[in-house]
Amino acid sequence: MEVSWPDDAVHKRFTFLRAQAYEEKKHKRLDKPSAANWDKEIESACRCTDEPDAEDGNAASRLRVRRGTPRSTLSSGMPRSSSSKRTRGPTPSNPLSLSKRGVSARKRSPSIGDDAFRSLMFNLSTSTVESPRAISKGVTEGSKNAITNHSVKYGQASTSKPASSAMKGDIIFVRSAKPLRGRAHLQSNWNQAAQEAGAADLHISSEIVDGDIGQHLYKFKYMERSYHFDNDGLQSIFDVDPGAFLACACTTCQRASRCDCQTESEITNERGHKLYAYSGVSISICCGTYWQLVQGLFAFRIPQGVEVIECNKYCRCGPMCGNRVAQKPRDIPIEIFKTKQCGWGARCLVALPKGKVLGIYTGTLLRREDVENLPPEHIGYVFDLDGTEVRGQHNAGDKFSVDSYDCGNWTRFVNHSCSPSMKVYSVVFDTIREVHMPYVAFVAARDIPIGEELTIDYEPSAAEDMAEGTGKQKRKMSPTALLCKCGSKRCRGWIKQ
Repeated sequence: MEVSWPDDAVHKRFTFLRAQAYEEKKHKRLDKPSAANWDKEIESACRCTDEPDAEDGNAASRLRVRRGTPRSTLSSGMPRSSSSKRTRGPTPSNPLSLSKRGVSARKRSPSIGDDAFRSLMFNLSTSTVESPRAISKGVTEGSKNAITNHSVKYGQASTSKPASSAMKGDIIFVRSAKPLRGRAHLQSNWNQAAQEAGAADLHISSEIVDGDIGQHLYKFKYMERSYHFDNDGLQSIFDVDPGAFLACACTTCQRASRCDCQTESEITNERGHKLYAYSGVSISICCGTYWQLVQGLFAFRIPQGVEVIECNKYCRCGPMCGNRVAQKPRDIPIEIFKTKQCGWGARCLVALPKGKVLGIYTGTLLRREDVENLPPEHIGYVFDLDGTEVRGQHNAGDKFSVDSYDCGNWTRFVNHSCSPSMKVYSVVFDTIREVHMPYVAFVAARDIPIGEELTIDYEPSAAEDMAEGTGKQKRKMSPTALLCKCGSKRCRGWIKQ
């Protein structure tokens, strides 16, 4: 048990060698050793077991107790002193005992000061201890000048072989593993949050060194599939009454025209019949060393300004419904890596077919007009929920945006490209479309090979202008425009901010 003491008295450290050095100096300086404050020191030790190591700053060493070993008793043949003090002579037979660790457990004549310390350490090595409080109890119940035999038996009987002496049980002094730092710490925390949401693993490439990680990322809250609300009023708008939902009674949603939750859907074919946004075709793709069955691929048949309405939590269909795709946990592993020119980026560790939905953009939901009040460093992580807004037309209703600077998921690292590998669409399932708070889903725009960077177009309207023949040379450059570094053949040269 390693204890952090307020002073620098070496005899109070946990090593026997330093205790021995103290004893040699003590005999030269003191005529009579004393242990007047020994009980107070023991109690202080019990309270400080969780403090950092005084030498290297790491977590304090712990006592790994093998629970349930028999209570330590005195051998019938052991001589007893007429006083209340008892000595512990026999050494433990466990191979991890102190004698095996190069520490001598020599018998010494009973004394008050130095033997008290030796007695305590030896008692710990031969007794079954439940906790530091139990140690303190075993010390304080006896005389203040003696360490008595008060050990605690806990749990079931041990399966280890009994010691040859009457002193049974063992304690191993171990140092806890060093805490994770930097990239490993970040990856562990994010993976834990992803696993709690049922999502696949998230990796941070070794190309990213600890020095590349900003301090704000250590406070970043990873959220795989939800919005964060700083404003209670916005959350009350998002969490509508259950009676406002249109729910279907289908056991398996096969035809959108018969699915009640699709009543407000605007996705139709040329004959006006309602369609689901996803195809029911199942394909198998090679994912490195295994094959994956992919269902519910995005069909790319929604017009501009139209939302995808998935089955909601009040529908009777199960979680495997073909109209529950964007809301399912992410089933593909994502890696965050360091790009050559655009900072951090995201890529997939498996091959992706066209139409594969990869995830949704999460973060803090706020009103569009409040974006101007955000700190400058947040602006690059704001995504406008404008999927239902048609360019050149009046768009009624409230407007909202998502800020993923302080919280969000892997999508915050997706970079821009004028020839993106993904497209985005608006999808509703946690709320109703009338509140204008949809999710933004990311979907593979084409077949994506393993390891290719996942990108989107930050300004899709500019791509529409290019397709219409207006060209970038005729578009007025915004004073806040950024130089585009995507490197694609169709690069427009700059990005509007």
